[in-house]
Amino acid sequence: MMTQNRHYYRHAIILLIIFLLSGCASINYYAQSIHGQYEVLQKRQKIDDVLKDQNISDALRNNLNTVLALRDFSIQQLGLPENGSYLSYADLERDYIIWNIFATEEFSLKPLTWCYLVVGCLSYRGYFSQTDAQQHATELKKQGYDIYLGGVSAYSTLGWFDDPVLNTMIRWSDIRLATVIFHELAHQQLYIKNDTEFNEAYADAVAHIGVTKWLTQKPEKKLLTEYQQSQDQEKEFIDLVMRFKSILNELYQSTEKDETIRQRKQQALQQMSDEYSRISQSWEKDSYKKWFSSGINNAKLAAIVTYRKHVPAFIDIYEKLEKDLYRFYSFSKSLSNCGSIKREKILEKRQIEFEC
Repeated sequence: MMTQNRHYYRHAIILLIIFLLSGCASINYYAQSIHGQYEVLQKRQKIDDVLKDQNISDALRNNLNTVLALRDFSIQQLGLPENGSYLSYADLERDYIIWNIFATEEFSLKPLTWCYLVVGCLSYRGYFSQTDAQQHATELKKQGYDIYLGGVSAYSTLGWFDDPVLNTMIRWSDIRLATVIFHELAHQQLYIKNDTEFNEAYADAVAHIGVTKWLTQKPEKKLLTEYQQSQDQEKEFIDLVMRFKSILNELYQSTEKDETIRQRKQQALQQMSDEYSRISQSWEKDSYKKWFSSGINNAKLAAIVTYRKHVPAFIDIYEKLEKDLYRFYSFSKSLSNCGSIKREKILEKRQIEFEC
């Protein structure tokens, strides 16, 4: 057991060096990161071994079998990486694996960034410890920043380690589970340093394409219809967020007094909430009610923009490429040769032919 623990601890140290090394980060941040990753590594069990246990619940057994089937589909049908990820299971006995902090200035939608080796600069700060995350969020709020602190149920080590499926993921519906597995494997396939918006939108687009393909092959056609309806609703939500992002950006560039901008900001956020209530009245399921009811600020909007800004562009380009997934992968990878400004312009124009 001691040998195994040393093995896990060594891997946690390696992960720390690879992902988190930053000259200005605190020792406490490193410590919670080591402990958090060590816990994940230590609690991994091979799914095949878990399935042999006659005492596990039927729900867990079914969900783990679904994970294995989704992993096979991602490799065989989507061409995503074949490695040791999602062949193991870890029960962390909590609801979230990480808590992410998004922060913006009071009159800005540009998120703060934190920089690390390998992964580059990210538009959020992740903590394995909820207490540490809340503490940091409180400090930032005292400094006048808009703060959004959200629990995260899955993350990717970008192929450096064999990511397990977590108890934080396993309770989801099959569709949401598929979405997250495809999303995280897409990160392993392509990740561009210092470009969070590109990375998250690319992974979201791959997940959407993958889930659509997966549901198309299932005999229960109702599932595909329900998924498409949920995507239509999500589009309405994202369009609303993007529209008010533009309204707020214009407001923040004005020369009005701070108090006037502050009042108009709150009026705009309330108007956004009111408009959502109107458009969601006809929906059978109100998926974003909780998001609105817990309050809106710049940081919360920035979190949505970070993940969703370029998704429509990626989907349009996939369709322009005749829905050829491998051409889409090649196109996306070729964008890594461009600078971030050039990449953004190519995506905005939906160009499938370009020179960096």
